[in-house]
Amino acid sequence: MSPRKLAFFDETQNERGKLDSTYSDLGKLLRDNGFDVQPYTEYMILPDEIERADVMVFGCPNSSKLRREEIAALEKFVENGGGLILLSLSGGDKGLMNNQTKLSQKFGIGFQNTAVKDSRNNAGLPTMVIIDNVVDHPITKDVNELLYPSGCSLQTASEAIPIATTSGTGDPANEPVAAVTEHGEGRVLCIGSYEIWRNGGGIQHQGNKAFAVNAFNWLTAQVPLKADVAREELEEPMNKAKSEPIGEYGKIAKDTENALRRLISTVFELQDSIEKTQERVSAVNENIENLREEFKSFAESTQSQLGLVIPTEQFKSHETSTRETIEDEIKSIEKEMDSITKLKDHLENRHSSGAISKEVFEEQTKKLAKRLEGLEKRLDKKQRELESSEANSK
Repeated sequence: MSPRKLAFFDETQNERGKLDSTYSDLGKLLRDNGFDVQPYTEYMILPDEIERADVMVFGCPNSSKLRREEIAALEKFVENGGGLILLSLSGGDKGLMNNQTKLSQKFGIGFQNTAVKDSRNNAGLPTMVIIDNVVDHPITKDVNELLYPSGCSLQTASEAIPIATTSGTGDPANEPVAAVTEHGEGRVLCIGSYEIWRNGGGIQHQGNKAFAVNAFNWLTAQVPLKADVAREELEEPMNKAKSEPIGEYGKIAKDTENALRRLISTVFELQDSIEKTQERVSAVNENIENLREEFKSFAESTQSQLGLVIPTEQFKSHETSTRETIEDEIKSIEKEMDSITKLKDHLENRHSSGAISKEVFEEQTKKLAKRLEGLEKRLDKKQRELESSEANSK
């Protein structure tokens, strides 16, 4: 008896397709056909966690976006032999406010901003489309037609294979709704409707059930994915060995490189976020300053007309407020520059010790140098603004 395969159903992206509710019938079907299924509920997509699974399923992320690091982890998961299923809904990324296409386009597939309908080939409603244009593929074995509710169409590049398309009377016509591809040692399936396997909907259709079992079996097949894989491994084993890190040290070095890349990317993202926040704060400060000036004028006018004493000295002058804002911005820039300088020093130490490769060192150092150059220009500009503000206040 072959070992049971493990499928993770992601729940980090507020998916509509959940294993314990909308996909419970699918879960039972898979358990009956040699799979163990579990919800994936970690805070984010973590490489060390998902590598335990044979298949990762994203059942229509809703108003949630994958981080850049998560997309990289999932691409690596597939490259290393994992299976990936991405499901969407009518409207695609735009309608669902997710960024699933940023991941799927790594494999030559995109989710389009469309709503598939067919006035002739349907199960009672134009949006309950019957798809009978299926190509010969292991996933479509014993599948004559699919019930395709409330889905979008797909865009495919040359490396992807459409396995199910709309009819000539469909809207849009003759467009893919399910496509597959092979990437590295793994495989990917994209479907424009998560409802194809939803309880009370698509999963009740016999063709959809066969499609599901076939899909998970194909994604976890233990045969070479490309005809030339076995031949290359026999003809060039030494070249392959030379191109990959060896043993535990190699694994640690690779993990270190990836960690550094993620760290630097996170630093840049945080700094961009800080800059945007500073811009919003500056706008708020400007509005507050305008209100201060208006209230000061009102207080002085009231004092003159009614003889009331309203202290206006508590309000800072526009010049003082502007100067303090610039000083705060300068301090913030200097802190960023100090952080990047320390990160550069850390990179140099790691490179000197042999923990990271020359290629990674040069790549990340170049990024940091460019960032530092931009901060130096900003600092110089703010310092000149501060000098001008101080001169005007005298």
